Amino acid sequence: MSRTQVERTEAAKKRIREAALWLFGQNGYEVTTLSAISLKAGFSRTLCQYHYAEKSDLALELLDERIRRDNHLELLNCDDTSDAHRAWASLIRHLDAVKAYYGNLHGLSDHGMVVRGEMALHAAALMGVDAALSARVHELTVDLIGRIERLFEICRKAELIPYESDAHALAVLHVHSIWGLAQALYANPRGGKAIGAAFDQVRFLLDALRR
Repeated sequence: MSRTQVERTEAAKKRIREAALWLFGQNGYEVTTLSAISLKAGFSRTLCQYHYAEKSDLALELLDERIRRDNHLELLNCDDTSDAHRAWASLIRHLDAVKAYYGNLHGLSDHGMVVRGEMALHAAALMGVDAALSARVHELTVDLIGRIERLFEICRKAELIPYESDAHALAVLHVHSIWGLAQALYANPRGGKAIGAAFDQVRFLLDALRR
């Protein structure tokens, strides 16, 4: 294809993805149809299906985009030889970045609707609504836990945190605390203040572990 055709294809897919997230955020994943998504994007169902044969295909692509961004790989990019202080700083930056992103979950901006759409997908995956979504969330969660575990292990070996700490258990607690709080905020629009305080408590517990 020519460059112009490629650009048109990507622009169309972007409009479809944006429309899908908006509708997922407004109505939930289960009740949103591919026909509604195509209408919201301003396309025919046929054109929408040309790019995404099934709603689940579109959902998987959106889920990948969201969780890979949520993993903040650039913040967690430490190998086993990294300095413990650098590894610890990566943990803190990651927590701060995730808290900031979800802090606008119920804002009036387009960003708030996008985040709600992403969380609707995650909720559908956790509820087992779509087996492929559930499997992908599990796979990417395991990957994130592994990256966080490596950072805790670097800190443990350098005795920046107690040497007897269980790096894997800490990583599981850390990741599920973050995503659990994000899900709680998604479910409770009025819980922003309390959930923000809970994110701060996660940071406090990290600092206490280091001391």
